[in-house]
Order: sequence, then C-alpha cells, then structure tokens
Amino acid sequence: GTLPSGHAAVNRVWMWAALLACNLSVLLQAFTGLDTAGRAHGERLRRELLHIPARVIRHARRLELRLPPGSQILPEVLARLRALPTAA
Repeated sequence: GTLPSGHAAVNRVWMWAALLACNLSVLLQAFTGLDTAGRAHGERLRRELLHIPARVIRHARRLELRLPPGSQILPEVLARLRALPTAA
C-alpha cells in the first residue's frame, strides 16, 4: 500500500491511528457480541452501533442519551462497559 505522505513522521502517526482504529473496532465487536465465530464485519458494527442518531439531554440534573425507538445494541453495550471492573 501507499502511505499518505512523503514525511516519515506523518506516516508514523497515520499508521498508529490506523492500528488504534483497528483495535477499537475489535474491542467494540467483542463488547457488542457481534463477532460470531470471528465473522463480524466493520459495516455491521458501524450500522448497529456507531451510526445511531441520538441526542444528549439533561434530565433530573443528569446527562442522558436519548435514542430513537427500536431495538438497538447501544444500551446493552453501555451496560456492559459500566459493569466492567474498575482499575485498581
């Protein structure tokens, strides 16, 4: 493949960003349960988790995420993240 720049420092940052994006995608797939038998695809992850129209609202002195009606996996993923043990 071709790197985006002729400058080594720019290419290094670009490669680290691509590696980070790949690892975050794998982590999100693991949390969502979308990765069935190692066959999850990025398009499904984007469609079911990342491309959800929502609004951040303030209700009862708390920030909440108002999601559109329908079955979505975002609330389940957020619950799984909140259930993770904290670092000591």
